[in-house]
Amino acid sequence: MRLRAREGVRVTWAAVAVNLLLTLMKGAAGWHGGSQALLADALNSLADVGTDAAILIALCFAARPPDRDHPYGHGRVESAAAFGMGLLVAVGGAALFFRAAGDLWTPRPYQPSPAVLPVILAAIALKEGLYRATVRVARRTGNQALLANAWNHRLDVFSSATVLAGVALALMGQWRADALAAAAVAGLAVWVGGRIVRNALDDLMDAAPPDEVVGRIRSAIEGVEGVHDVHALRVHRAGHHLFVDVHVEVASEISVADGHSIAHQGQDSVLSQVEEVSEVHVHIEPHRSSNP
Repeated sequence: MRLRAREGVRVTWAAVAVNLLLTLMKGAAGWHGGSQALLADALNSLADVGTDAAILIALCFAARPPDRDHPYGHGRVESAAAFGMGLLVAVGGAALFFRAAGDLWTPRPYQPSPAVLPVILAAIALKEGLYRATVRVARRTGNQALLANAWNHRLDVFSSATVLAGVALALMGQWRADALAAAAVAGLAVWVGGRIVRNALDDLMDAAPPDEVVGRIRSAIEGVEGVHDVHALRVHRAGHHLFVDVHVEVASEISVADGHSIAHQGQDSVLSQVEEVSEVHVHIEPHRSSNP
Protein backbone atom coordinates (compact mmCIF):
# COMPACT_ATOMS: atom_id res chain seq x y z
CA MET A 1 0.00 0.00 0.00
CA ARG A 2 1.32 3.45 -0.86
CA LEU A 3 2.62 5.76 1.88
CA ARG A 4 -0.26 8.18 1.31
CA ALA A 5 -2.85 5.44 1.84
CA ARG A 6 -1.00 4.08 4.88
CA GLU A 7 -1.10 7.50 6.56
CA GLY A 8 -4.83 7.77 5.94
CA VAL A 9 -5.52 4.24 7.16
CA ARG A 10 -3.48 4.81 10.31
CA VAL A 11 -5.29 7.99 11.34
CA THR A 12 -8.68 6.47 10.47
CA TRP A 13 -8.04 3.38 12.61
CA ALA A 14 -7.26 5.80 15.45
CA ALA A 15 -10.64 7.43 14.77
CA VAL A 16 -12.37 4.03 14.99
CA ALA A 17 -10.78 3.38 18.39
CA VAL A 18 -11.66 6.84 19.73
CA ASN A 19 -15.25 6.70 18.48
CA LEU A 20 -15.80 3.24 19.97
CA LEU A 21 -14.46 4.49 23.29
CA LEU A 22 -16.68 7.58 23.14
CA THR A 23 -19.74 5.48 22.29
CA LEU A 24 -19.23 3.42 25.46
CA MET A 25 -18.38 6.45 27.63
CA LYS A 26 -21.28 8.58 26.46
CA GLY A 27 -23.76 5.73 26.50
CA ALA A 28 -22.90 4.68 30.04
CA ALA A 29 -22.77 8.25 31.36
CA GLY A 30 -25.98 9.23 29.58
CA TRP A 31 -27.84 6.19 30.87
CA HIS A 32 -26.68 6.42 34.45
CA GLY A 33 -26.59 10.23 34.52
CA GLY A 34 -30.06 10.70 33.05
CA SER A 35 -28.94 12.77 30.04
CA GLN A 36 -30.96 12.21 26.88
CA ALA A 37 -28.69 14.60 24.99
CA LEU A 38 -25.62 12.55 25.90
CA LEU A 39 -27.36 9.32 24.87
CA ALA A 40 -28.13 10.92 21.50
CA ASP A 41 -24.48 11.98 21.24
CA ALA A 42 -23.47 8.36 21.94
CA LEU A 43 -25.51 7.28 18.92
CA ASN A 44 -23.73 9.96 16.90
CA SER A 45 -20.36 8.48 17.91
CA LEU A 46 -21.58 5.00 16.97
CA ALA A 47 -22.57 6.35 13.53
CA ASP A 48 -19.05 7.80 13.24
CA VAL A 49 -17.64 4.29 13.60
CA GLY A 50 -19.59 3.30 10.50
CA THR A 51 -18.35 6.38 8.67
CA ASP A 52 -14.77 5.56 9.58
CA ALA A 53 -15.24 2.01 8.27
CA ALA A 54 -16.45 3.43 4.94
CA ILE A 55 -13.39 5.69 4.78
CA LEU A 56 -11.08 2.72 5.41
CA ILE A 57 -12.68 0.81 2.53
CA ALA A 58 -12.37 3.85 0.25
CA LEU A 59 -8.71 4.40 1.17
CA CYS A 60 -7.78 0.78 0.45
CA PHE A 61 -9.69 0.75 -2.84
CA ALA A 62 -8.29 4.12 -3.99
CA ALA A 63 -4.73 2.86 -3.44
CA ARG A 64 -5.12 0.23 -6.15
CA PRO A 65 -2.97 0.87 -9.23
CA PRO A 66 -4.57 1.65 -12.63
CA ASP A 67 -5.90 -1.31 -14.58
CA ARG A 68 -7.50 -1.97 -17.95
CA ASP A 69 -10.96 -0.95 -16.77
CA HIS A 70 -9.70 2.05 -14.76
CA PRO A 71 -6.76 3.53 -16.69
CA TYR A 72 -6.73 6.67 -14.53
CA GLY A 73 -6.68 4.68 -11.30
CA HIS A 74 -9.32 4.45 -8.59
CA GLY A 75 -8.82 7.85 -6.93
CA ARG A 76 -12.37 9.04 -7.50
CA VAL A 77 -13.65 6.58 -4.94
CA GLU A 78 -12.37 9.14 -2.41
CA SER A 79 -14.62 11.80 -3.91
CA ALA A 80 -17.55 9.37 -3.93
CA ALA A 81 -16.96 8.61 -0.24
CA ALA A 82 -16.68 12.32 0.54
CA PHE A 83 -19.97 12.95 -1.30
CA GLY A 84 -21.74 10.29 0.76
CA MET A 85 -20.29 11.63 4.00
CA GLY A 86 -21.21 15.21 3.18
CA LEU A 87 -24.75 14.16 2.33
CA LEU A 88 -25.11 12.29 5.63
CA VAL A 89 -23.75 15.25 7.61
CA ALA A 90 -26.10 17.70 5.86
CA VAL A 91 -29.19 15.50 6.22
CA GLY A 92 -28.37 14.72 9.85
CA GLY A 93 -27.88 18.42 10.54
CA ALA A 94 -31.22 19.26 8.93
CA ALA A 95 -33.01 16.63 11.05
CA LEU A 96 -31.36 17.97 14.21
CA PHE A 97 -32.28 21.53 13.23
CA PHE A 98 -35.99 20.72 12.89
CA ARG A 99 -35.92 18.79 16.16
CA ALA A 100 -34.27 21.74 17.92
CA ALA A 101 -36.74 24.17 16.35
CA GLY A 102 -39.58 22.06 17.71
CA ASP A 103 -37.99 22.12 21.17
CA LEU A 104 -38.15 25.92 21.14
CA TRP A 105 -41.94 25.62 21.37
CA THR A 106 -42.37 22.27 23.09
CA PRO A 107 -39.20 21.68 25.15
CA ARG A 108 -38.50 18.25 26.61
CA PRO A 109 -36.98 19.09 30.01
CA TYR A 110 -34.78 16.68 31.86
CA GLN A 111 -32.64 16.83 34.97
CA PRO A 112 -29.25 15.25 34.24
CA SER A 113 -26.59 14.47 36.80
CA PRO A 114 -23.60 16.85 37.04
CA ALA A 115 -21.45 13.70 36.87
CA VAL A 116 -21.87 13.61 33.08
CA LEU A 117 -19.97 16.89 32.64
CA PRO A 118 -16.42 15.37 32.85
CA VAL A 119 -17.37 12.77 30.23
CA ILE A 120 -18.50 15.50 27.83
CA LEU A 121 -15.31 17.49 28.42
CA ALA A 122 -13.20 14.38 27.72
CA ALA A 123 -15.18 13.78 24.51
CA ILE A 124 -14.52 17.34 23.34
CA ALA A 125 -10.78 17.00 23.98
CA LEU A 126 -10.51 13.63 22.23
CA LYS A 127 -12.48 14.72 19.15
CA GLU A 128 -10.56 17.97 18.81
CA GLY A 129 -7.29 16.01 18.89
CA LEU A 130 -8.69 13.61 16.31
CA TYR A 131 -9.75 16.52 14.08
CA ARG A 132 -6.28 18.07 14.15
CA ALA A 133 -4.52 14.78 13.41
CA THR A 134 -6.89 13.91 10.56
CA VAL A 135 -6.92 17.33 8.91
CA ARG A 136 -3.11 17.41 9.00
CA VAL A 137 -2.89 14.10 7.11
CA ALA A 138 -5.74 15.10 4.75
CA ARG A 139 -4.08 18.37 3.73
CA ARG A 140 -0.67 16.77 3.34
CA THR A 141 -2.02 13.99 1.12
CA GLY A 142 -4.80 15.95 -0.60
CA ASN A 143 -7.39 13.31 0.34
CA GLN A 144 -10.94 14.67 0.03
CA ALA A 145 -12.56 11.82 1.97
CA LEU A 146 -10.17 12.28 4.89
CA LEU A 147 -10.78 16.03 4.87
CA ALA A 148 -14.52 15.40 4.98
CA ASN A 149 -14.01 13.04 7.92
CA ALA A 150 -11.87 15.64 9.68
CA TRP A 151 -14.72 18.15 9.45
CA ASN A 152 -17.04 15.47 10.77
CA HIS A 153 -14.76 15.22 13.83
CA ARG A 154 -14.85 19.00 14.26
CA LEU A 155 -18.65 18.98 14.04
CA ASP A 156 -18.65 16.38 16.81
CA VAL A 157 -16.66 18.83 18.93
CA PHE A 158 -19.38 21.45 18.40
CA SER A 159 -22.06 18.85 19.00
CA SER A 160 -20.51 17.79 22.32
CA ALA A 161 -20.03 21.44 23.26
CA THR A 162 -23.73 21.95 22.64
CA VAL A 163 -24.53 18.96 24.84
CA LEU A 164 -22.26 20.46 27.51
CA ALA A 165 -24.09 23.78 27.31
CA GLY A 166 -27.44 22.00 27.25
CA VAL A 167 -26.67 19.95 30.34
CA ALA A 168 -25.37 23.00 32.20
CA LEU A 169 -28.39 25.06 31.22
CA ALA A 170 -30.75 22.18 32.00
CA LEU A 171 -29.32 22.06 35.50
CA MET A 172 -30.32 25.75 35.77
CA GLY A 173 -33.69 25.25 34.10
CA GLN A 174 -32.91 27.13 30.86
CA TRP A 175 -34.53 24.71 28.38
CA ARG A 176 -34.94 27.00 25.35
CA ALA A 177 -31.32 28.12 25.43
CA ASP A 178 -30.34 24.47 24.95
CA ALA A 179 -32.60 24.22 21.88
CA LEU A 180 -31.14 27.41 20.41
CA ALA A 181 -27.59 26.09 20.79
CA ALA A 182 -28.58 22.79 19.17
CA ALA A 183 -30.19 24.63 16.24
CA ALA A 184 -27.00 26.67 15.72
CA VAL A 185 -24.82 23.54 15.59
CA ALA A 186 -27.32 21.85 13.27
CA GLY A 187 -27.19 24.81 10.90
CA LEU A 188 -23.40 24.58 10.87
CA ALA A 189 -23.65 20.86 10.05
CA VAL A 190 -25.87 21.62 7.06
CA TRP A 191 -23.41 24.27 5.82
CA VAL A 192 -20.32 22.05 6.23
CA GLY A 193 -22.08 19.03 4.72
CA GLY A 194 -23.16 21.12 1.74
CA ARG A 195 -19.61 22.35 1.21
CA ILE A 196 -18.26 18.80 1.31
CA VAL A 197 -20.88 17.66 -1.22
CA ARG A 198 -20.10 20.59 -3.54
CA ASN A 199 -16.35 19.92 -3.49
CA ALA A 200 -16.89 16.20 -4.11
CA LEU A 201 -19.22 16.92 -7.02
CA ASP A 202 -16.60 19.25 -8.51
CA ASP A 203 -14.12 16.38 -8.52
CA LEU A 204 -16.62 13.87 -9.90
CA MET A 205 -17.66 16.29 -12.68
CA ASP A 206 -14.09 17.12 -13.79
CA ALA A 207 -14.09 20.71 -12.52
CA ALA A 208 -10.85 22.52 -13.30
CA PRO A 209 -8.39 22.96 -10.43
CA PRO A 210 -7.67 26.46 -9.09
CA ASP A 211 -6.17 28.98 -11.54
CA GLU A 212 -3.01 29.06 -9.45
CA VAL A 213 -2.37 25.34 -10.09
CA VAL A 214 -3.11 25.66 -13.81
CA GLY A 215 -0.78 28.66 -13.98
CA ARG A 216 2.07 26.69 -12.43
CA ILE A 217 1.55 23.89 -14.94
CA ARG A 218 1.58 26.34 -17.84
CA SER A 219 4.73 28.07 -16.55
CA ALA A 220 6.52 24.73 -16.16
CA ILE A 221 5.85 23.86 -19.81
CA GLU A 222 6.60 27.34 -21.18
CA GLY A 223 9.99 27.23 -19.45
CA VAL A 224 11.14 24.30 -21.58
CA GLU A 225 13.59 25.28 -24.33
CA GLY A 226 12.05 24.88 -27.77
CA VAL A 227 8.45 25.50 -26.69
CA HIS A 228 6.98 28.39 -28.71
CA ASP A 229 3.40 28.29 -27.51
CA VAL A 230 1.10 26.40 -25.13
CA HIS A 231 -2.62 26.01 -25.74
CA ALA A 232 -5.56 23.63 -25.16
CA LEU A 233 -4.29 23.06 -21.61
CA ARG A 234 -6.79 20.85 -19.80
CA VAL A 235 -6.45 19.52 -16.26
CA HIS A 236 -8.79 17.17 -14.44
CA ARG A 237 -8.69 15.55 -11.03
CA ALA A 238 -9.23 11.95 -9.96
CA GLY A 239 -9.02 11.81 -6.17
CA HIS A 240 -5.75 13.50 -5.22
CA HIS A 241 -4.26 12.98 -8.70
CA LEU A 242 -4.17 15.64 -11.45
CA PHE A 243 -4.00 14.59 -15.09
CA VAL A 244 -2.79 17.08 -17.70
CA ASP A 245 -3.46 17.20 -21.43
CA VAL A 246 -1.76 19.99 -23.37
CA HIS A 247 -0.85 21.04 -26.93
CA VAL A 248 2.63 22.49 -27.42
CA GLU A 249 3.87 24.29 -30.51
CA VAL A 250 7.50 23.79 -31.60
CA ALA A 251 9.51 24.91 -34.65
CA SER A 252 8.17 23.15 -37.75
CA GLU A 253 11.63 22.44 -39.16
CA ILE A 254 12.89 20.28 -36.26
CA SER A 255 12.93 16.49 -36.49
CA VAL A 256 10.34 14.19 -34.99
CA ALA A 257 12.96 12.99 -32.50
CA ASP A 258 13.63 16.57 -31.35
CA GLY A 259 9.91 17.22 -30.99
CA HIS A 260 9.55 14.03 -28.99
CA SER A 261 12.42 15.13 -26.74
CA ILE A 262 10.75 18.51 -26.09
CA ALA A 263 7.52 16.71 -25.19
CA HIS A 264 9.35 14.57 -22.64
CA GLN A 265 11.08 17.61 -21.19
CA GLY A 266 7.68 19.27 -20.79
CA GLN A 267 6.34 16.23 -18.98
CA ASP A 268 9.35 16.06 -16.68
CA SER A 269 9.16 19.78 -15.97
CA VAL A 270 5.52 19.61 -14.87
CA LEU A 271 5.97 16.44 -12.81
CA SER A 272 8.97 17.91 -10.98
CA GLN A 273 7.45 21.36 -10.32
CA VAL A 274 3.79 20.56 -9.62
CA GLU A 275 3.63 17.69 -7.15
CA GLU A 276 -0.15 17.26 -7.47
CA VAL A 277 0.25 16.13 -11.10
CA SER A 278 0.49 12.37 -11.72
CA GLU A 279 0.43 12.18 -15.51
CA VAL A 280 1.05 14.56 -18.44
CA HIS A 281 0.14 14.05 -22.10
CA VAL A 282 1.89 16.50 -24.46
CA HIS A 283 0.72 16.84 -28.07
CA ILE A 284 3.33 18.38 -30.39
CA GLU A 285 2.24 20.76 -33.17
CA PRO A 286 4.24 22.94 -35.64
CA HIS A 287 4.50 26.56 -34.60
CA ARG A 288 2.16 28.61 -36.81
CA SER A 289 4.67 31.30 -37.66
CA SER A 290 7.12 28.56 -38.65
CA ASN A 291 4.82 27.13 -41.33
CA PRO A 292 5.98 27.84 -44.90
